[in-house]
Amino acid sequence: MNSKTLRVALIDGPAYAPLYACLSQFSQQFGIQVDIGFKGTHPELNRHVQECMENGLPSYDLISTHTKYAPSQARYLYGLDQEFTAEELEDFSPALLELARVQGKLMSIPRNFDARLLFYRRDRLEELGLSVPETWEELAHVASSVTEAGYTGFVFPGMESGLFGTFFELLISGGGQLFDEQLQPMFASEAGVEALQKLRQWYQWGWTPKGLPDMHYDEVSASFRQGESTMVTDWPGYFGLLSESPVANVFDLALTPKSASGRRAVYCGSHSFAIPASSEHVEEAIVLLKFITSPEAQAMDADQGHVPVRQSIMKRLKREALPNSIASKRWSLLEETIATSVIIPPKFPTYPTAEDILWQALRRCIIGELSEQQALALASEQIQQLIRS
Repeated sequence: MNSKTLRVALIDGPAYAPLYACLSQFSQQFGIQVDIGFKGTHPELNRHVQECMENGLPSYDLISTHTKYAPSQARYLYGLDQEFTAEELEDFSPALLELARVQGKLMSIPRNFDARLLFYRRDRLEELGLSVPETWEELAHVASSVTEAGYTGFVFPGMESGLFGTFFELLISGGGQLFDEQLQPMFASEAGVEALQKLRQWYQWGWTPKGLPDMHYDEVSASFRQGESTMVTDWPGYFGLLSESPVANVFDLALTPKSASGRRAVYCGSHSFAIPASSEHVEEAIVLLKFITSPEAQAMDADQGHVPVRQSIMKRLKREALPNSIASKRWSLLEETIATSVIIPPKFPTYPTAEDILWQALRRCIIGELSEQQALALASEQIQQLIRS
């Protein structure tokens, strides 16, 4: 075991990279070297891993993945049920372990749980006499008002999975449906048109950053942290970066907005780690997988703001949060979100391609190339063809 070098492919970015400092500790402890063969955003990572798997390129021994993307990779992944005892798994959230299963088989081990909250500039809202928005309609009013005052109102990802996710939340909270039970697209509906219309108007009316159509997760979070945008629905992993940002003392948190009818829907999922079936060092890769999802590793991620999937770490963090602190408030809001508002895309092998089709059509509408109806009809037709093929 000691002579092996493990090759890994990992998601990159300020919310994820700090954990990888523990890889040197792993090498010192077990005498196994780790070569990071690839790091990139999740879309870049997915494309790279897919190319490697489908074309027989040099294999990895461990990869970052996600519970919504793992089904598309499942035929290339090593099953983990026989590698973890019930005792080793009992500290993990049962719901998230189930989310990591594909057709009943455990194909990855959860790293975190993602659920967005509304981050807002408390000082700007107080300055303008505005209330914290509870609905999407109220958020639009606040965004309009702060834009008139010379600020940027609201920022959301203008591309890839982040754009899909914001549309997904608006669609479901507005009474719409993404797919039916037969995986037929259902988003080309009145609720879908209304959801996409909001996104288009927020951008075209100037309430968002001008470069929004090219903004990914990292750029969106940075726009709020650096003081440009007044509101953002952001992921937990970026929370730790706020403490040293220009807005450290002037931001606050609230639940993600709900629809006018009272429905709140929050796009959620779980980053995870998996082992490709083509790995030539499965035994050593299992050691690394258990190390990088250990309580100590979970604590490192939690220090960045990630929601841990180990129940022991979650309990400790909640216990240590000072009463009436922003940390205590965040855990309370996340708990309420997880208990009442979680929405998760369906699991099927071609899901990543379907998501790509949809977000690209959404973006074309936002920048004015297509109407809402044209964009949704186009995406629906293309996804139906994908599912039939």
